[in-house]
Amino acid sequence: MILFFGIRPGRTINIDLKQVKCPHCNQNNSLSGESTTNFFHLFWIPIFRVSTTQVVYCDYCKKGYYKEEFTKEMKAAFER
Repeated sequence: MILFFGIRPGRTINIDLKQVKCPHCNQNNSLSGESTTNFFHLFWIPIFRVSTTQVVYCDYCKKGYYKEEFTKEMKAAFER
């Protein structure tokens, strides 16, 4: 019997972070975020969530921030 299993990314959710300043360049309304959830799958069917990756990018200065680098405003915008 052959089993197909592994970890695959799920749907990516894009979020515009309105009224949040970029800590690097201090531009308003230039941040956008992505949230991607990785799932363990068996026969290409997602069984359970393994991890979630959240990243914020500044469209003006092109700087990226990982979840560990988020400011309080970025965390609050992702929770909404």
